[in-house]
Amino acid sequence: MLYRRSIQFAVVLTGLMVLAVSALADTTFVNIDLVPSGTISGTVHLAGTGNYSGVFIFVSGTSIVGASNAAGNYTIVGVPYGTYTLTASKAGYTDQTAGGISITSAGQSIAAPLLTLPASADTEGRLFGEAMRFYTYNKFDSAIARFRSLITANPSGKYAASSRYRIALAFGQTNQYDSTINNLSLLVSAYPADTLVPDAYYWRGYYKDQKLDYAGALSDVQFVVTNYPSSYVGSKAQYRVGVENEALGNVTPAINAYLAVETNYPGSIDIPGALYNAASLYYVHDQYTNALTQYNKLLTSYPTTREAAKASFYKGMSYYNQEDYVQALASLSTSITSYPTGDKLADAWYYRAHCKYNVESYSYTQAQADFDSVYIKFPNSTLAPHARFYAASCEYNMDNFPTAVTMYQAYIAAYPTNDFVPDATYRIASAYYNDADYVNAKNQYVTYYTTYPNDKQAGEAHYWAGKSDQKLFGVNDPSAHAEYCTVVMQFPNCSKAAAAQTQLDATTNPTCP
Repeated sequence: MLYRRSIQFAVVLTGLMVLAVSALADTTFVNIDLVPSGTISGTVHLAGTGNYSGVFIFVSGTSIVGASNAAGNYTIVGVPYGTYTLTASKAGYTDQTAGGISITSAGQSIAAPLLTLPASADTEGRLFGEAMRFYTYNKFDSAIARFRSLITANPSGKYAASSRYRIALAFGQTNQYDSTINNLSLLVSAYPADTLVPDAYYWRGYYKDQKLDYAGALSDVQFVVTNYPSSYVGSKAQYRVGVENEALGNVTPAINAYLAVETNYPGSIDIPGALYNAASLYYVHDQYTNALTQYNKLLTSYPTTREAAKASFYKGMSYYNQEDYVQALASLSTSITSYPTGDKLADAWYYRAHCKYNVESYSYTQAQADFDSVYIKFPNSTLAPHARFYAASCEYNMDNFPTAVTMYQAYIAAYPTNDFVPDATYRIASAYYNDADYVNAKNQYVTYYTTYPNDKQAGEAHYWAGKSDQKLFGVNDPSAHAEYCTVVMQFPNCSKAAAAQTQLDATTNPTCP
């Protein structure tokens, strides 16, 4: 029931990164599984060093990338037919290119010329933009490799902290939570004064939550709230303080944390979710007055949100659970008309029908119309079977017994394993009895207590089976006597135990075996 706001990763692109993303628009992504391809091999060197690893070699017009080993050697497989320019790139070095590299036949192997990259201070920013391009387009493995190359080349450079941060989030995007947490911890320890530290604490808390480490998650998000309340993630951290306390079962701290989102961050987009979660905690702990206060606040201040649609339903249910069916009916009717596409719409119809079922100023016909609407309009709702049962019960309560029998039978045929089937079976027997069809009544009561011998109404079923026999064959009927004795001896706590003894006392043989 409780709502957790989904997390979206915001990527803020610098002007350089915008250029990188724009460049991607002209890139052709080739499905190499469908096009004959060849291999390009070569060697790259880095000026001023004997270790040539970590150089990326890009094949123009494609998303294909190779990387060099320590000796500078690389091999790029699966290059489709065509003529390409290779670009060798590494942080701290000037790019070098080799053009006119052509693949003209399937399986062809081409040797590219040696490329030597001179040192350059301008490459770092451009490579960060290139890495962000891969990150933005969900090429996380390539992005991680590039970000790591940047950190290795210049661990104290202007892009080092941002690279570490993006490595962490890239691992998070691929559900590698331990690696995410480790890289965020590295960011915090290596760059304690960086502006990304609050974000690192927040996301580390978020991913600890994904690993079910709620105490660790709470520690991190609380750290943000305490030490960086004005940061970009301050309001989100406040919200997650509520989430983690809720996961730990700390109800009051969770409610207080959720309510603090509105108090401390009045412009936060997390307010509707926070109010809804606070109200829902009140609701599930039967504090309906407090729940109504928060639901009403949400409906008044944020009426167009997804949370408001659910709040409208649970407002009605807060009244319903207090058996204030008149107020519940009014609130549920408002929910149906105000949020006709809400995900609690079927539930609203169902419980509004129950209100009409219980309020004397409404008829069973009116209640039945709502129950019918549930299983006709929302056949896949989990409440559809119960709605069909109660629609039949409306006919039963209006003494339309043959119609009730037909509807109960249709319900059982449609939902043979539903939890209300025993009740429907018993009701069919009672409908026959009330309609003076004692033969069918007896058979149905026997079916009921044979199929459900331990059910709550088994004793009553034996009693009414005896009454059916008595109606058919008289007060001294042996079958009736046996049924009454079963009630007295096997179901002494049954509501009909005393009545069964009375029936026995009126016969010529009042004793049981």
